[in-house]
Amino acid sequence: MADAHPNSPDARDPGAEVHRADPVERRRNLQILVIVVIFGALLLMALNQELDGIRQRVIIGDVNLAADRFLWMARGCFVLLALAGLVAGLVIGNSSLAVIREQRFPHAAARTLRDQVVVRGRRAVMLGRLGVVLALAFVLVGFAGAAIGWRLLAHFQ
Repeated sequence: MADAHPNSPDARDPGAEVHRADPVERRRNLQILVIVVIFGALLLMALNQELDGIRQRVIIGDVNLAADRFLWMARGCFVLLALAGLVAGLVIGNSSLAVIREQRFPHAAARTLRDQVVVRGRRAVMLGRLGVVLALAFVLVGFAGAAIGWRLLAHFQ
């Protein structure tokens, strides 16, 4: 196929190894995506309602209670930021370490959403190391963002 991407299974040579997609994983990912979107929308609606409550407290003159509620809401958001960075880092890191250990990308136990041409050797290890760096970046950015936000809240009090 002339227009195929070089890494796509359609453009591979006949002897290339292909890691097949898992149709169950596609459904599972779609279900998780729907749950995350619904949960995120509900969380945004709850945060918006809380901000409306804080705004009402400011209007009626109860500024101390409004500030206290805002601080608790902001702290909760910063904890969620750190938690999201940690979870993403753990998932990416575990997969990347398996790639390095097996010197195979994707690793043998990977459940992929589409067919992947298997990469082996030094290039696979390099991809695994990049994945470890990405995992660490997610963790660091999540925790650093939460810490910076938490410190900024100290100036608000």
